[in-house]
Amino acid sequence: MQTTLTEQRLIGLARTLTRVRADSPFYRELIPDVEIGPDNAPGLLRQLPWLDPAGWASVREQLRTSTFDGIATGFTNGTSGVPKAFYSTEAERAALRSSRVGDGRRRLQLVGFNHGAVVGLDLAGEGDFVPLLSMRYFDLAADLIANGSADGSRIRVLAGTVRQIKDLTLHMQQRFGAISGLGIESLEVGREFLSRGWESRLRDWWGAEIDVVYGFSELRMCNAVKCRVCAHHHFPPSCVAEVVDPADPDRYVPLGGRGSLLVTALHPYVEFEPRIRYRPGDLVQLAAQACPKWGEPGFLPLGREAHCVASGEQGEFITPADCVSALADLPQVAVSPRHLYPDADQRHYEAGSPRFKLVDEAAGPVVRVELRFDPQVWPQEAQAVADAARKSLPPGIQVILHGPGQLEDVTLV
Repeated sequence: MQTTLTEQRLIGLARTLTRVRADSPFYRELIPDVEIGPDNAPGLLRQLPWLDPAGWASVREQLRTSTFDGIATGFTNGTSGVPKAFYSTEAERAALRSSRVGDGRRRLQLVGFNHGAVVGLDLAGEGDFVPLLSMRYFDLAADLIANGSADGSRIRVLAGTVRQIKDLTLHMQQRFGAISGLGIESLEVGREFLSRGWESRLRDWWGAEIDVVYGFSELRMCNAVKCRVCAHHHFPPSCVAEVVDPADPDRYVPLGGRGSLLVTALHPYVEFEPRIRYRPGDLVQLAAQACPKWGEPGFLPLGREAHCVASGEQGEFITPADCVSALADLPQVAVSPRHLYPDADQRHYEAGSPRFKLVDEAAGPVVRVELRFDPQVWPQEAQAVADAARKSLPPGIQVILHGPGQLEDVTLV
């Protein structure tokens, strides 16, 4: 009988805990000297401490399972923008490569989506790369998509961050007009939130399927794709996820609840520097029931815990995902260009993220929103925006509107 995905995870978890108990000085005293199998692995995992990025860094040397012999160095910056070194063994990279056996379609990576690759070791199998560093590179990517390569092959999968995909889409429309006939079959988008309106536009304009990917640079082997059946994200078999109460990490949240994400990367995908019960700092919402395709409940990313605001006495939260869902498809709301292309056409402004700030004030949760016009000059139009936002936001949240350039320290999404 074929093992289920859950059974695969439990087998991998037992293997991982056995390995770190033997080889990691940090875990050697924390895991009891008992035989570890799929039945008792979850209970043993739950007894281990969770580690956020700062906590993990503080014990990094004690976590390591071997010396630096044969270790390759890579760099990642994630959402912080600060380069950080990570290390990997050949066994880790081989496991990652084997898990990413492609479907034969030629891919174009816009560099940054699969952040955390070891240059010279991991990139060769990921497809073509065009870094969108200036508009000249936009033209290189556009020509490759439109004309194919010298051997006659064509790009079929386009992968990048939400912002990269939006910017390249607008650039190609300016150059070629309609782009649905260029042969792109699938868009893989990640890193930022993709609104319903933009997802619909990209699907229609390209005539392609959309795969939304959630992940974080520390664990590149744990990217979670949004399922087309249940519309929730699911982690691959390379890791185990837990969702816990942010205020009480010893308590799991129920199905349908919101909580902090803990991720354990399994051996051999991670072996040199284990990440067990790693807390990247993201809030997620569990699905209310198991997905018929995956056999497990998926989850929805809600944003950084630091950007969320508690609401009410039931442990509820207002999150950046709530705000993006309510604001991103309102054309009256200002957006953050956040690009490094001084030679870009002003149309690229439309690819930005909504400018808002989610704060906890004395009167309760408040969303401060920047408009493209002054609400004092256009009061009725501003009121219509506020009404539309309140209708989509969770109850009990106040909406305060600001004019262009009047909102600082916006929430980055």
